Amino acid sequence: MKRARPVKAVAVLLTSCFLPCLVSCAPRRPDTAPRAAAEDVAPEVLGGVSRIGASWLAEESGILVGRFAGAPYDLGHSFGRLARPWIRSQETHVEEFFTVLVPGRLRRSLIRQLSAYRLRGLPDAIPDDLLVAIAGLADGYEPVPPPSGWSAYRRMLNLHALHDVSQRFVDAPALAAACTGFVARGADGALLLARNFDFEGGDIFDRQKLVSVVAPAEGIPYLSVGFSGMLGVVSGFNREGIGVAIQAISGGETATSGTPMTLLLAEVLAKERSFEGAVARLSSARVFVSDLILLGDAKSGRFAVVEKSPSAFALREGTDAFLGATNEAEDPGVRRGVRALPPESTSQKRRARLDVLLRESRGSLGVPSAIAILRDRKGADGRELGPGNRYAIDASIAAHSVVLDLTHRRAWVAAAPHTLGPYLPVDLEAVLASPGGPPPRAAPFPADPWLSAGGYGRYLEARAALGLVRRIERERKRGWLDAALREAERAHERAPDFAEATAKLGELEARNGNRARARTLLDDALAHDPGPAPLRAAVQRWRAACAAGGGSGRLAPLPNEPIPTVPRPDELLLEKRNR
Repeated sequence: MKRARPVKAVAVLLTSCFLPCLVSCAPRRPDTAPRAAAEDVAPEVLGGVSRIGASWLAEESGILVGRFAGAPYDLGHSFGRLARPWIRSQETHVEEFFTVLVPGRLRRSLIRQLSAYRLRGLPDAIPDDLLVAIAGLADGYEPVPPPSGWSAYRRMLNLHALHDVSQRFVDAPALAAACTGFVARGADGALLLARNFDFEGGDIFDRQKLVSVVAPAEGIPYLSVGFSGMLGVVSGFNREGIGVAIQAISGGETATSGTPMTLLLAEVLAKERSFEGAVARLSSARVFVSDLILLGDAKSGRFAVVEKSPSAFALREGTDAFLGATNEAEDPGVRRGVRALPPESTSQKRRARLDVLLRESRGSLGVPSAIAILRDRKGADGRELGPGNRYAIDASIAAHSVVLDLTHRRAWVAAAPHTLGPYLPVDLEAVLASPGGPPPRAAPFPADPWLSAGGYGRYLEARAALGLVRRIERERKRGWLDAALREAERAHERAPDFAEATAKLGELEARNGNRARARTLLDDALAHDPGPAPLRAAVQRWRAACAAGGGSGRLAPLPNEPIPTVPRPDELLLEKRNR
């Protein structure tokens, strides 16, 4: 993830100015949306399938699959009611995570109020049918609004702008982790759109990913891969063979208002039948932030990367067999509003490796080879980067990993964890033809051998040991260095290729006076090209200090700053509970 700006002081200042009017800043509910009934609607549950009319939701082989049909309000209401348990668990998780990141009830309240103020005009930028669907979603999830005033409608509406708002509070132009994707013609002529959606909000979004098949009463049916509570689209395709996926432009231009990009993509899938129509709709839209959109059209065979910012638009259309994208704009007009990426940004490293793999797969690309690209953990030069490396296409952080076969209207969706579980096929037409429940499923693509052989489990054990090292370093009790060394050694033993743990062990050995072993460990970590750039720079500083001096009998001083380790959201929550 990108490192957040210190926004708390700004939030306090602005909120103190705007607080008197914030109470009246609740977003406008569309007049055409029915009012929530006090009574609840109980789904029919049979054989693990929950159903309301022609809409249903089922948990299958580690992913949620749903069919949601009807007019906007009814479709949204079924979505909210059927997905209620998962929306609730995700809201609970996000609230706990927010509490960890922003200690202090007053600060959290002020940031919420500031967010409400900034999004007060959001309904004006969203098409009415989508607003009505969100109102239905909110009513299905929460039939009786809470007394706090932060109704489900208000929360669900803000959720659909999360992608846009979060980009405004990022500081580092180099993404520590972000999305990698491509559009390519397969060997059999099929048009494939594949991507890793790296969203580090917590593993709950990986474990509870939702494949939604949306059958609107008016409009084009489409398939979307996301999570419960989200009617917007980050990865999906429609019955006409139009496919889209969104990827943030790192350091991109932002604006004060506009249509949330996920809802714009939902509108594209529901209304556009051609490449030209999709491009025109994307071009004319007014947006919050800067994004890359992977776009493909199976009928015409055309595909492109759209670069879209609040003030610029560019179309990079494919003339070869493939087009790849990470998080860097290429068009000069779009780049004018973008902070420059440093030379060792993760976006550039991932793009270099992606281009190598796409060139190697020319003429032989299919679903299996597309999955292999999404699971790749090597650098552009072919070196093994090891698990969790932010320079890799697969850093074991994807909230969803998908291959969308636009020609055959089929999605291959990885079951948790991340890219490693089996890729399960979901056929758009088969689900549309099954209003009573899930249709028979074809065989999945097998799980990654690293998962099957226990390598991923050992990596998680190494991460847990590294978390204990952080705790020991923070508390600095008597004998802390020996205790930290034991845990770092355990992390290294469990996952020898995990560069972050190897580097940390090297630092601790240097602190303990064993500079010869420290130098060997730090060399090993550098051989795995650890990323992002601040981690690599820290390892290099410690390696240089360990190698300096010696000839005169005087040792060079060690760096003041430790080698950083980056906890994941779930690890932060666990560390908070253990304090």
